[in-house]
Amino acid sequence: MATEKILVTGATGKIGRELVPRLLEAGVEVKAGTRNPETGRALFPPEVEVVELNYNRTETYDDALMWAERVFLMPPPFSPDAYNTIAPFLDWAVSTRVEHVVLLSGMAVPEIEELALRRLERHLEAQDTRHTILRPNLYMQNFHSGFIAREIGEEGRIRLPAGDGRASLVDVRDVAAVAARALTSADLFGQEFTLTGPEALTITEAAQMISKVAGREITYEPIDDAEFEAVLADSGWNDSEVEIILRLFSSIREGGRAPVVADIETVLGRAPHSFEDFAAEDPSAWH
Repeated sequence: MATEKILVTGATGKIGRELVPRLLEAGVEVKAGTRNPETGRALFPPEVEVVELNYNRTETYDDALMWAERVFLMPPPFSPDAYNTIAPFLDWAVSTRVEHVVLLSGMAVPEIEELALRRLERHLEAQDTRHTILRPNLYMQNFHSGFIAREIGEEGRIRLPAGDGRASLVDVRDVAAVAARALTSADLFGQEFTLTGPEALTITEAAQMISKVAGREITYEPIDDAEFEAVLADSGWNDSEVEIILRLFSSIREGGRAPVVADIETVLGRAPHSFEDFAAEDPSAWH
């Protein structure tokens, strides 16, 4: 008889690559769903079953969901079409043997009903299946990727339209740890969690913490939306994605990303990682 498994979608992304090992440590069998199976096979040990999963190709659904009792559902980040992309897969999953879905949403999503992610939350809540919703703040690890990392390394500066706003940045490892707990524990069924770091920082304060461990000055240069829009366009983001990202930074400036919530400590029984500790872990990453 086949063993029931947990399907992790978006398995090669920031959260997925942290979540899969945690589920293995918990002693469960894992299926890693990804658009690029070869990347997944190179990333994960042989005991992880890597399967192709492309939300836009329904022919990949059955193999991905086979024997999956629980699903970690990772929508495409910053996609304005997240609802139309993910809802059909969610319906398909519920029609099979899936009994519990853990959805990765975003902080403050419930405040804007027209958001694609909010519509997806509502769609999940209306399903006849157990669910848990995780709403993380912005990731600390964003400072290690994309144009932010490039400008830190090459120019010693961080250019963002955050003004003097604060954000309670969260470590992806804490998000993955909560997701693993939700996927393997019945006591979190039907609950919603806002996942933040232990303090709300300005980008200036984050830059100062990076400077301290990097051994060189990293400065924060506030820019306006128009300038940031050009930066994003140069980095390959499309107009719809840019609109969502600009909205996010507007929320930072207005204080919407500043709340510190204790949900990580409630679920894990420990404090979340701080940005100061994150910055100090690998000083070479800031060069």
